Amino acid sequence: MKDNKIVIGIVASVFILAGLIFWAFKENSYLSFDDANQTYTIEEKWDLPPILEEISGMSYLGNNEMACIQDEDGVIFIYNLETSKITSRIPFGKDGDYEAITVVGDTAYIARSDGKIYKVMDFRGSSPGISTYQISGLDINEMESLEVDLANNRLLFAVKEYNNRKNTKGIYTFDLATETTFKERLFTLDGNDEIYEKLRGGRSSRIIRPSSIRFHPETGELYVLEGNQPKLIILDKNGNEVEIHLLDPKFFPQPEGLAFDENNRLYISNESRRQPGNILRVKLNDN
Repeated sequence: MKDNKIVIGIVASVFILAGLIFWAFKENSYLSFDDANQTYTIEEKWDLPPILEEISGMSYLGNNEMACIQDEDGVIFIYNLETSKITSRIPFGKDGDYEAITVVGDTAYIARSDGKIYKVMDFRGSSPGISTYQISGLDINEMESLEVDLANNRLLFAVKEYNNRKNTKGIYTFDLATETTFKERLFTLDGNDEIYEKLRGGRSSRIIRPSSIRFHPETGELYVLEGNQPKLIILDKNGNEVEIHLLDPKFFPQPEGLAFDENNRLYISNESRRQPGNILRVKLNDN
């Protein structure tokens, strides 16, 4: 009888502890996400083939084609949204942790997590020209985002993690003419800004680990994708965080890539997490 009481006590304690953990987690996590939080509509979904289950970046090419990379192979995969098939594969480097791609004309820029940038010229030609840059002088542990700023002949990138942990994350620039990294931040992402206070999810909603950045083709706003606690942060031209959309982790288990098509429609890619890697076309609700 005494042993039974001990067992019952242990079981009861486990349930109480589990309940406390659940409620603590609920107040500080996306368990609090519900339909009332949803500020977007998923218009279309493409499940990707197994080779792209670790899709880590994409860039729209036009004609229903998306240039995609994954975080293991030094290959650009051309994926056709109309046929849902990979139509070509373009090698550019050895195996590595590739995290972002952005394409301008016939030139593709690909970022590796350690800050190495691959420039692949005439990337769809018979003999692409390949050169590399190295982001240096910054305390980077991991970067997963890259965007071209044509007007200023530079690349923009956001740091996902620093070696020395910081409360904020910076968006920096790399000058293509001088091949120079500017150590001063262009913009700062700060989860303690006022705009985060209204978000549900407690402290976790303030986490910022950028996985992709992309300019809106029409407005010039900078879209920042956060993949750890999924959300989309929109910055105005001055770098102010003006809009945040929480993303349901059920449909965005690990968002890694952003793209816009010729009609300014937004696409978000997700790495495989208990479901195939995918690309979603997303329409944000009007404010």
